[in-house]
Amino acid sequence: MLAEDMIYPSVTASPLSRKGNKYYYNGEKISQRDCQAYLLFNADEDIYNQFRKGRQMYSTGWGLLGTGLALDAFALGFTLGICLPFNQDLEAPTMGPMLAVMLISLPIAAGGLAFTITGIPLVCVGQKRMQQSIDAYNISLPEPQTAKNYWSIQPASNGIGLAYHF
Repeated sequence: MLAEDMIYPSVTASPLSRKGNKYYYNGEKISQRDCQAYLLFNADEDIYNQFRKGRQMYSTGWGLLGTGLALDAFALGFTLGICLPFNQDLEAPTMGPMLAVMLISLPIAAGGLAFTITGIPLVCVGQKRMQQSIDAYNISLPEPQTAKNYWSIQPASNGIGLAYHF
């Protein structure tokens, strides 16, 4: 589904649905970007801003997680790549070069851990905000008016009649 097909407000706004972190419009899966565009034109400004900020937090959190994991992998690879070959060549392992490598790789690993620990709450809170904004949007939609069928007694030209309204 194209975002242009969804963003223009219609007379009857459709609810958005979600399953986990997947969003659906009229049963079709849409991206977070398309969902944000739909809310921009069809929802209150507060609901749109909540979704937008949640999406920013979610994206930032994943960026921090990726950076942290990359730094940790680099520190591990750096340590193993230098220490293992160096110690295999020597008959008796020496602590001097290993200590120097550890002094280099430990701050990198600590930085990676800090990025990872910071990213996890941002992903969780951002996803929760996006979900809450979808729920708030669906609650804000007017209830569909259903035709109520009923019987009534009404005056007719020949007296009183029974009428069925639908």
